[in-house]
Amino acid sequence: MNYESVLAGLPDAVIAVDTELRVVFWNAAAEVLTERSARRAEGRYVKEIFSPEASVVRRLGETLATGESRSEAESFVERGDGRRVPVSIVTAPLCGRDGQVEAAVVVLRDLSRIRQLEAEVRRGETLAAAGRMAVGLAHEVRNPLGAIRGAVQLLKRELGADPRLGEYTDVLLTEVDRVNRIIEMLLDLARPVQLRPVPLNLHQLLERVTMLTEEGARERGVALIRRYDPSLPPILGDEDRLLQVFHNLVRNALDAMGSGGRLTLTTRVSLNPLFGKMDLGAGQRSMVEAQVADEGAGIPANVRARIFDPFFTTKDRGLGLGLAICHRILEEHRGAIQVESAEGRGTTVTCFLPIAR
Repeated sequence: MNYESVLAGLPDAVIAVDTELRVVFWNAAAEVLTERSARRAEGRYVKEIFSPEASVVRRLGETLATGESRSEAESFVERGDGRRVPVSIVTAPLCGRDGQVEAAVVVLRDLSRIRQLEAEVRRGETLAAAGRMAVGLAHEVRNPLGAIRGAVQLLKRELGADPRLGEYTDVLLTEVDRVNRIIEMLLDLARPVQLRPVPLNLHQLLERVTMLTEEGARERGVALIRRYDPSLPPILGDEDRLLQVFHNLVRNALDAMGSGGRLTLTTRVSLNPLFGKMDLGAGQRSMVEAQVADEGAGIPANVRARIFDPFFTTKDRGLGLGLAICHRILEEHRGAIQVESAEGRGTTVTCFLPIAR
């Protein structure tokens, strides 16, 4: 058996160094993790590739000096562009026939996917807690609201045709209805979403959304760009619920571009390593990606982790329930939603949906 081929094919990054900390082996996963090719890494000192103070350099040095393994449950490595990737580190000595340490190997496991999945779980737990709160709140608030609405209707009848007083009662009725709508949105987070999944043409669904927003986009100076995959397979979903999701995402994108720009809709079979093949209970299957990208101001880094929280919003107006409900709907579809944003360069929201079989 060719053991070098086995190491080369492992999903974790494997790097081997000699006693002088010079790289002698750099597998394909290490190329992906560090964004450095084996051709450029092998033969160089490891401290020339990573910072001399980096944990991976320090742990390899300790293993060579002591002949003992070292590990760190969580550390990081820097890529060529300066971005940090969370990793776990395990080192081991490689000894010759005489028992002397001749080299050391380090295995780096990319933790970024695990962190994303953990964030998804925490987000789902937060939404579930908000939903439970909404059920109790709805019961306590709806009864007095119904009484207020009935009393205002009676008052309006007693006041007669006076237009000035009628204006006040109309405002009261409008606001009572608005509170009821808010409660309905809260209940959407709590009660099970009743889906009617059928095979859908995602492009036709997106075109229905753009038809309703095209005029508003033109008034704002926003150009709608379509980058559709012509070979995209049908998705399995509830048409009304998915229309709700994409209406919300497109409206958010338009609101983010007050001074114009491009709003790009992209579809493709998923290339994302985290969500590209999700286990939906019947083995892994491919997903479809639908992206809504804007060229707005972007989401500040300090609030990105909270954008799916109920009642959190960066807008001057709004309840902060839109993205929370989108998350819930996609979760019920056994899909996912992911947001990437850079301040000053815009935001991309990606929805992952199951393919109809």
